[in-house]
Amino acid sequence: MKKVLLTMVVALMSTVNVSAQLKSRYDTENYKRGVELVEEGKLDEGVKLLEAELKEHPKNPFTNFFITTVYLKLEQYDKAMASVDKALKYLPKRHREVRGFAYALKATIYCYSKKWKEAAEQLTLSLSVFPEEEYEHRAVAHRQRGEIYYSMKLDELGEQDFKKAEELKALARTKQKKG
Repeated sequence: MKKVLLTMVVALMSTVNVSAQLKSRYDTENYKRGVELVEEGKLDEGVKLLEAELKEHPKNPFTNFFITTVYLKLEQYDKAMASVDKALKYLPKRHREVRGFAYALKATIYCYSKKWKEAAEQLTLSLSVFPEEEYEHRAVAHRQRGEIYYSMKLDELGEQDFKKAEELKALARTKQKKG
């Protein structure tokens, strides 16, 4: 289930403008090249440049957010948690979509430790910041939280989240047809 959660979060991030926001926010060589290397699958090389970027700009929320995804892929969960916490600390409130993804990443990290309650709480936070019209993002968060509720043997809550996810997916399809 943990790999499914990470895959879902990363896949959803790739379908939205989060990548563009993260790339264009800081125009330093370490950041740009680090992101490029990660996207090319050269995680170890990319993370070195991103870590160098964070030594120069430790309060950069976008580098902290991006490096969280890399640490997750490298199964470095303590580093992932520390970097996502820094991202959330320094991320401006107006970046609601990125904040929502950061909470979802934090939930994924908790899932790796089987801390289901904490993971569910993070997804609830994610849902609280995603804009209402972001049906697809909200559907993924509900689906993830439903899986977690099932892991906690809270089947009724899990079923409610799965039902809500299906409703939101239907709204997303309707929105796409109109758009």
